[in-house]
Formats: sequence, structure tokens, C-alpha cells
Amino acid sequence: MTRDNAWPTDVAWKQLESPGATPTRGEFRVFDTGISTPNGNVLLAIDGSGFRHLLTPAPDMFEAAHDRRSGGVHLVTRSLLDGSEQRQYIDLACQKEHLNAVFSHMADEVLADLGLNSGDAFQTCRRTLQRWRELMDREVSPVMTIEALCGLFGELWHMRAIAKRDPSRLCIWQGPRGARHDFSVPGVALEVKTTLRRSHWMFRIHGLTQLDTPADASLYLCAMRLELNGAAGITVPDLAQQIIDLGVDRHEFVTMLAGAGYHLKDRMHYEQFRFELLDLRLHEVVDGFPRLTTADFGVSGPPHGVMEIDYTVDLAAYPAKSLALTDLDELLDVLVTNSRNPDAPSAKSSL
Repeated sequence: MTRDNAWPTDVAWKQLESPGATPTRGEFRVFDTGISTPNGNVLLAIDGSGFRHLLTPAPDMFEAAHDRRSGGVHLVTRSLLDGSEQRQYIDLACQKEHLNAVFSHMADEVLADLGLNSGDAFQTCRRTLQRWRELMDREVSPVMTIEALCGLFGELWHMRAIAKRDPSRLCIWQGPRGARHDFSVPGVALEVKTTLRRSHWMFRIHGLTQLDTPADASLYLCAMRLELNGAAGITVPDLAQQIIDLGVDRHEFVTMLAGAGYHLKDRMHYEQFRFELLDLRLHEVVDGFPRLTTADFGVSGPPHGVMEIDYTVDLAAYPAKSLALTDLDELLDVLVTNSRNPDAPSAKSSL
């Protein structure tokens, strides 16, 4: 093994994978994390094929492990020659290059846990692998359209503001879970719409329930006009990383991103698209707001044979004045406060 000493970050992977640094077949290039266990320091590594590993020293008499149930990541024991000394390691190994980004988050979680308690490294690795196994086993999916990426940006823009208030409140973001509204807690819901068209405030509404106010709750619509590749724009990967850096649960957040159609393996593709917020409008969805709901069709509902009703809302034609940015701040405060009290009686939350 050849060795470098530094702290494990994305910079560390780049250093290990820098041109000319890849080890020859059968060798590992390792990176000392500085996280100690009773048997030595934990290492990051790449092998001669360019695959990533997290290596935790194991006792000489440690029973061999062979967990290869996931096609993407294996958990095994491995003997490596370090100088003149043969040592045994618990090897958490990524087997597919397109999973590198997800594996890095999983490795960060293992390192954080080992930094707090290094007593049973194998169980720590196994628990973390079980937690991330579904993401590791997912099939490759197509990249998101610009329209879908734009929509995700709008949701993440609000999620970042929520995470700044309380990073444990990922539960407020309901869009990737297939819920009716993008953000929802007892008493209040928020729907987010985005557009790249600078000349109007038209937004597509999907179905008769998207702007249907929940029972005993208030519904708000935040409409955002974005510019693609604006000078002050940021990418969805950067926005997602900012949310992770605020301290949200990595696994839950990455899982939700995947549910929204965004996969970390495609980060390089998405880095070419920056979004800049030009303007936004916030409205409470009340009587008189331009919308269609099931109630508009009476007791019998839509005509027989009519399916999947989508329509366009033009906010420019709506006479009510947009709420202020301070109202949006207050709304986000209400979302966080109400989410902390899920058993409290639902009640309307007006700004």
C-alpha cells in the first residue's frame, strides 16, 4: 500500500483518484482519516480498478465476513500487506463507479459513527450498509428534464430555508413521498411552482387536488420565476450539498432526492445548469383563487371518461396582491413549529 495522510473529504477522493495516482493491479492507494480504532486508523482507499473502499483495521483473529447481497457495495474482510506487515481489514467496497457519490455519503456516515464509538467497527459498517442498501441496489435511471430539475430547485430552495431553521425537519418536505402538496404539516401546506419564462406568471397545475385546500388547514402557493444559467445562479447539486452541510440526515435526504428523480451519480450532468431566482409570488389559496377542484364538478364529479385533468393558472390575472417575503419567512416558521407538534390538534394557520 502507498499512503497519504489527510482528513477524509471530497478532496481526499480527488487526491486518491488524481491522474497518475491510481495504483497498479492488486495494490491499494490509501488515505489516512485519522479516525482511530483499537486496531489502528480507518482508511479510505482506491484499488487498481479505480473502485472506492473504506478500510477499518480488524483483529487478527476476526471471523471472515462475506456480505455480497448488494450488487453495488460489498462488506468483506481483506488481508493487505502494509510495508512488511500483513494486516486484516473490514472492507466496505463500492463495486460500481456510478455509485461513487452515494458511497461517499455512506462512508462519511460510517466515519462519523466510528468517530463517536469505534468499539465494534464491523457492526457499524453492517448497520450503515443495511440503511443504504436500497439506494445501492437501484437500477440506473434517465436524467431529469430541465423542467423537472427546475421544479426540484424550487422545492430545495424552500427546504434549505427550513433546514436553516431546523435540520431535523426533513419530514416537512412531502413532494418526493407522493403527497398532494410539496410541504405539509398539521394546519398548513405549501405548494411550489416554478417557471423559466420571464414574461408571464403561468403555471401548470396537475390534477384537481393539487390546489384543493386540506381540511382544517391553510394552503399557500409560492410561484417562482427562475433564469437558467443566470450570472448569480447555483446548481441543484450545490443546493443539495448546502442542505446536507446544514446537518440533515444524509440517508433520508439522498433517498428523497432519488424519489424526486435526482440521483447523485448524475451530478456532473446537472452541474451545467444553474438557476437564479428572479422573482417570486406567494398567495394563500382561498375562495376566488384561480383553480379547479373536485367541488367544481358537483356531487357527480367530472364527466364519465374524463381522466387526469391538468390546467394552467395565470397569476397575472389574479387581482389579489402577493404576500411579502416577510410573510414567506413567517410561513416557513409555522411549518417548522407545527411539524414539531404532530399530535397537536390541526388548526388553520393564517399569516
